[in-house]
Amino acid sequence: MTLEMFHAQVAAAAQTSSINQQIAEYVSEHYREASFMTASELAHAIGVSQASITRFSVAMGFSGFTDFVRTLQGLVREQWNTPERAVYVHSEWAGKKDLLVEQEIQNLEGLPELVSDSHVEAVARAIVSAKRVILAGARASSTIIPYAAYFLSKVKDGVEIATPNTPLWETFGLDPDPESLVVAWVFPRYPEALVTWLERLRQQHIPVAAFTDRWVSPAVQLADPVVVVPVASASLFDSYAAAFVLMNYIIRQVAALTPGLKQRLEALEAREQANHAFWNRPNAK
Repeated sequence: MTLEMFHAQVAAAAQTSSINQQIAEYVSEHYREASFMTASELAHAIGVSQASITRFSVAMGFSGFTDFVRTLQGLVREQWNTPERAVYVHSEWAGKKDLLVEQEIQNLEGLPELVSDSHVEAVARAIVSAKRVILAGARASSTIIPYAAYFLSKVKDGVEIATPNTPLWETFGLDPDPESLVVAWVFPRYPEALVTWLERLRQQHIPVAAFTDRWVSPAVQLADPVVVVPVASASLFDSYAAAFVLMNYIIRQVAALTPGLKQRLEALEAREQANHAFWNRPNAK
């Protein structure tokens, strides 16, 4: 759904009753503010009952207010700044049924369908085929990279990291290698440095795969394949639970497609044992 489609549904719901028209007028003008409100806060701001807000949400075609506000948040969240999101700390959002937890549960429940998408398999196969895999991101979008790099490097050589102000970020692409693959995470608030960097790679015809949060993300025009994985936004900062699980799944797929995996893992284990990498409980006397 686009913001234009959302406003069209608001306009359609406004025709169903005088109260819905009152709610629609407020939502149309203050949709950004409404994305932060609970049902009771929105009802108070408009001067209607909370039940009226629920009925309006249903009139728009949503299952209820939670569905309504989640959709609205998805449409406008790149406009949010951190101070505005402090409402999630101090308001009803931090109640018994935490919206952040609810969002992540729904995101995780959607993963079985997501991992069956051909784009997910395409990313795994592209990683297997590439001799050099550059994991790229900026700001919050880069926080998944250390996890991905740590485990992906256990099953494949040639895994590197490119983030702003690192040498690889500055120099990658000066001598384009057709056997290299960039894997980028592009999540709201879509860092300008990351988008600009990916635009340069596209102009150089360097292969890029990307994970992003929706099909209207700037990443969609900058990468192929693109995997859309939902991000939970109902908190002070975005939560990437589904993205982490998806990356673990893709690493497993890469491992399954990699010849000699068992021998590689055995060699790694032997090296870690020799280096005393892990704590062991002292033998009991």
